[in-house]
Amino acid sequence: MSRILVIGDVIEDLIVIPESAIRKNTDTKAKIEKTLGGQAANVASWLSYLGIDITFIGCVAISDRLRLEAELSQHGVKTQLQLSTKPTGSLVVLVEGESRSMLTDRGANLDLDLESIDPSGYGIVYLSGYSLLGKTRTQLAALSSKIKAAGALLAIDPGSHGFIKDHGVDQFRELISFADIVFPNQQEQDLLGLAGNAPLTVVTRGKQGASAHWSTGEQLEVSGKETGLLDPTGAGDAFCAGFLARLLAEPNYAALGQEAVLKALEWAVEIGAKAVSFIGARPNLGL
Repeated sequence: MSRILVIGDVIEDLIVIPESAIRKNTDTKAKIEKTLGGQAANVASWLSYLGIDITFIGCVAISDRLRLEAELSQHGVKTQLQLSTKPTGSLVVLVEGESRSMLTDRGANLDLDLESIDPSGYGIVYLSGYSLLGKTRTQLAALSSKIKAAGALLAIDPGSHGFIKDHGVDQFRELISFADIVFPNQQEQDLLGLAGNAPLTVVTRGKQGASAHWSTGEQLEVSGKETGLLDPTGAGDAFCAGFLARLLAEPNYAALGQEAVLKALEWAVEIGAKAVSFIGARPNLGL
C-alpha cells in the first residue's frame, strides 16, 4: 500500500523575519510573508512533492473550503476537509536565526473529528500531535485499532512542547503510546522521554542531524547537513515527509528494520536541509 493518509492541522501562517533586533514601541524593518501552513498540511505537501499518493484530512472554516482545497491541490494533495463554524487556524511565526516563536489560534482545527476517519487502503497514517490536544485516550485507541486493522503504521509527531506542557505531559505521553513511529525534536524528547518507548522513535536535532531508537534498545545516528539557512519554519515537517516517503519505498517497510530506517534518516536530512533554504513551510514548487 504505497499511499499515506495525513491527519491534522491546517494553519494560515504569517511569517515575520526582522532585519535586526526588535525595538520596543517603534518600528523594526522585517520581511513578512503569508503562507499556508499547519504541521500536518505541511507534511502532506512535502509527501506529494516527493511523489507519494497522499490524502489529507483536516478541519477548516466553511467559507475557506474551496480556497484551501485549491491551494492544497496545487501541491498535489487530495483532501477530505471537515468543516467548522470557527475560523481557519492562524499563526504568527517570528523567526530570529534558528529560533522561532509562534503565536497560535488553532480555530477550526479544534473541531477535527477523529472518529469519522477511515484509514483503509493506506500504508502509513501520519497524525499531527496538535490534533491530540483535547482528545481522549478512548478516541485515540479507537483510531489506532482501525489503523492496525487496516494493516497500516501509525506515525505521530508530538508538535509543540509548549502545548504539551499545557495539556499535561503524562496525559500526552499516554496518547502517543499508540504510535508505531514517533518524531520528537530534541526539546520534545527531553520533555517526554520517548526514546525506546515506541517501536521506533526518531529524534530530530536540526543541523546536528537525527537519531533512531528502537524499543529493543538498538539505535543509530546520522549527521546533519550544512546549508544556507533562510527560514527554519516547516523543516521538521519536511524531515518527517522525507523519512516516511523513503521508508515506504522499502518492500518490508512495516518491519522498521535498521537498513530501511538508515536510508530513511539520510533522505530525511536532505529534505529538511532543502526546506530551510526558502521562506515558508511548504515545498517551493519553483525549485
